[in-house]
Parts: sequence; structure tokens; C-alpha cells
Amino acid sequence: SILEEYLAERAALELKYAAKMEPLYDERRKVVNGELDDAVAEKKDGAVADEDEKEESEAAARREGEEDIKGIPQFWACAMGNIDVIAEMITEADVDCLDHLNDITCTTFPDGLGFELTFHFNTPNPFFTNTTLTKRYEVPNLLTEDEPILKNVTGCTIQWKKNQCLTYKEVTRKQRKKGGANAGQVRSITKKEKVDSFFHFFDPPKIPNMNDVVDEEEADAVEEAFDHDYDIASAIRSHLIPKAVLWFTGEAMTEGFNEEEEEEAEGGTRGGVEAGVGAGAPPQFNFSEGSATTTTGSSPFPPPAAGEGENPECKQN
Repeated sequence: SILEEYLAERAALELKYAAKMEPLYDERRKVVNGELDDAVAEKKDGAVADEDEKEESEAAARREGEEDIKGIPQFWACAMGNIDVIAEMITEADVDCLDHLNDITCTTFPDGLGFELTFHFNTPNPFFTNTTLTKRYEVPNLLTEDEPILKNVTGCTIQWKKNQCLTYKEVTRKQRKKGGANAGQVRSITKKEKVDSFFHFFDPPKIPNMNDVVDEEEADAVEEAFDHDYDIASAIRSHLIPKAVLWFTGEAMTEGFNEEEEEEAEGGTRGGVEAGVGAGAPPQFNFSEGSATTTTGSSPFPPPAAGEGENPECKQN
């Protein structure tokens, strides 16, 4: 059909220009990680015409310890912190871990029916042994103007190092036995409790089985979880990755993306879950099975107080 032909050509076009962007993203990665520090320093020195000004600049750099800084520290943590829907999930503890994030990439499927986000981390890092964390979205209508319909969402397992898990904490409680031969004895019970963290993003909401019948309240909860999860993924794919430098400097915040997201959220859900609700009948979900959980937490990134024309400051501890 004409639509199928259009989607095939558009998918090919998306891949063509994604390939053209790769060298630019790779250059950004090298700058962020300090691989081009010498080249950047040479260009900076060449731009200083006056010798006295150059000497003053070098002296100031030494005083501020800039010579010891490699690349752009906290580049991705800061850029993520300037996008509301992402920042609201990032906690103080997450920021320390995100310091080791050196790149974020997105790969669109060749058929245009989904994409995969990949977070690249320095190795080794003190939090987990993974070199990459991935999140995969199967979206059959990704290239159409319709609201997205999720066929499947797949996260990954984070291999946390001992005592470094950011998503759960171990809590030990004393429990006194009430009956039996050992009544009155006290024992210690250790349980895992979920804590707020951006890294829950890699453990996606649970998609009900195709034949599951759930009540309206459960359906609303599932839809809200998927809406929020897909909002984050879309922000990363369509805004953060293409314009990471502008989000890092705060310039992208003046383009109104955060405000648009809020307006869309107030206007209702945006199609993250496909459900049919008949009169008097519970909604039925048309999905394959996935894995569970979502969370939102307090953010270490307070709303910027920058005035018009100012670049908002990335505030972190």
C-alpha cells in the first residue's frame, strides 16, 4: 500500500541521516570525555590574540585548577538535570553514579518500528559492573503521527556491586517470636526496600498478558506508568541526545520543551498503552508480557532561577 511504501522510505531516510549524525555525536563524546583536551586547548590559545591576555588566561586557569580537569565533568548529569521529566527521577545518590556516564546513544530499528537507548559508563565504576545499560522500545507506529502504541518494553539487569545498589536498600528489623517453644526470643530480619532512583528506568513497567482482564483503576495505573516511562524515553531520544550541549548549558530550556511537556501531561495521557474499554466492561490490554516497576523521586536539581536571557546554572552537590 501507499502507507507501507511511505513508512519503508521514511525508515530508510531516518537511518541515512542518523548515520550522518554519528560523527558529530562521536566528536561530542570525545570532547566530553577529554579525548580532545589538547586539541581544544590549542584552539582556545589560538583564539587569544593578545599575548598579555593569553598569559592572564593561563594564570587564571592554573589558579582555578583547570589544568587537572579532564573533559567536561558531570556533562550528562547536568544536561539530564535540566529536563524536568528526567530530573524529577534523579536523586542525590544518582548524581554520583551519573558522574561515570560518558555517553548516551539511540539506535532506531532498521524497520523503523522501535528504538534502543544505550547508556555508556566508564569502566570500572564503583557502582556496578555493567559497561552499558539499555532500554528497548518496540513501537509499531513510531514513524506515524499517531499516538505511540507500545508493543513491548525491555530493560536490563544492573549488576550492582556490594553495598552500592541505588534502587533498593537493606533494612534490618528486630522481631520477637510470639508463640511456640521459643516464644519471646528476638531475631533479626533483613528485608529489601525500594528507594527512589533514576535507575528504576531500566526496570520497566509490567505489561499485562494479552488475555488479562483488569479493573479500571488498575488500567489507569498501568497507563500512567507507561505514559511516564515513555515520556522519559522520548525526552532522551528526541531532546537530550540531539541537543545535549544545549541542555548542558541551559540554552535549550528557553525553547519551551519543559512547558510543553507539562501542558501535554495536564491534557491527558499520550497513548503509551493500547486499551479497549467497552460500556460496563473492564479494559483489556493487548500486549505481550514485560517486567515491572516505576518510580519518581525528589530531584537534586531545583528549578532554575535564571532571568530572561541568562543561562540557567546546573546545581548539584
